[in-house]
Amino acid sequence: MKKPDKIRKFDVIDFLGNGNFGFVFQAYDPLLKADRAIKLIKVPNPEKFVEAVKEAQTLEACRHKHIVDVKEVDVFTYEGTPCVYIAMEYLAQGSIQKHLENRFISIQYSLKIVSEALLGLEHAHNSNVLHRDIKPGNILFGDNGEAKLSDFGLALDYHVDPSDTMGYRPHQPLEVIEGNPMDKLSDIYAMGITLFRLINNISEIEFDFSKVDEWRAAVKANKYPERCYKPHIPRKIKTVINKAINNDPYKRFQSASEFRQAIEKIVIPIDWRPIDDDSWVGTGLNSESYELKKQPKRNGWIIEYKKNGRRIKENCRKELSDSQVTAEFFKIISSSNETVN
Repeated sequence: MKKPDKIRKFDVIDFLGNGNFGFVFQAYDPLLKADRAIKLIKVPNPEKFVEAVKEAQTLEACRHKHIVDVKEVDVFTYEGTPCVYIAMEYLAQGSIQKHLENRFISIQYSLKIVSEALLGLEHAHNSNVLHRDIKPGNILFGDNGEAKLSDFGLALDYHVDPSDTMGYRPHQPLEVIEGNPMDKLSDIYAMGITLFRLINNISEIEFDFSKVDEWRAAVKANKYPERCYKPHIPRKIKTVINKAINNDPYKRFQSASEFRQAIEKIVIPIDWRPIDDDSWVGTGLNSESYELKKQPKRNGWIIEYKKNGRRIKENCRKELSDSQVTAEFFKIISSSNETVN
């Protein structure tokens, strides 16, 4: 679609990307003197029109500080084609997907993002609305850094509308692949995969299956996505995520609220992040600073552990072989976050 110069009263500034069912532009409202994100959807027939306006109806029913706010919806003709536009708040910080592609996301930050997004999802589910397309690209940041669920283009009222298997394939659970309709528990699964990706800093999951049977078998065997965690991830977080993405929907968290509460019970004493391949730094619950560094020496590798600039001898290591040092390094990081339950 060619970028229009104007959409009704809005001056179009830039093309932001594609969302489900439409194109998204940054625009300016000269009357309110405010930036907006506008989803523009071509609607060649009445059936498509109903599909297009569904998103705005969904978000109107789901106003919440952790859901992207819709300002207005209307119809106009562009290049001879009937279109619908949905004007939403413009969030300049973009999505967590963009951050995931460009920087390291720490454990604590990952938990914060998903916990806030789950507040939005909880509200949506309480309004009888499914999201059906939860992924890092559909979690945006508000002006104060809060997470907001966006792009309800696939959302349905699950008491009225029949669901289908549309959505982001790498985040679809086994029961949906097997032909069952999406429901609240498939949203829980998709949010669990989102958290899995954030804490492991996985920016993309390739979909390389040519047959549905291959895809189904891989998901059933927990091979897609592969349930492999980075070595700094503590066991208590793996336990929560593994429950959220269990292949048996009845063994998952049964609500967004239950999932969120499980996350909020997790205490991360030290939030670590890498500086380079040999050095990590961390921030404690009371803003303490931590440093962990490995260095090769004549008699093998050493690991230096410091808190507020002071060496903590009991957490240091020496005379480690090449085959030992990496495992020991990440064991120190992981165990530092298992000390508080």
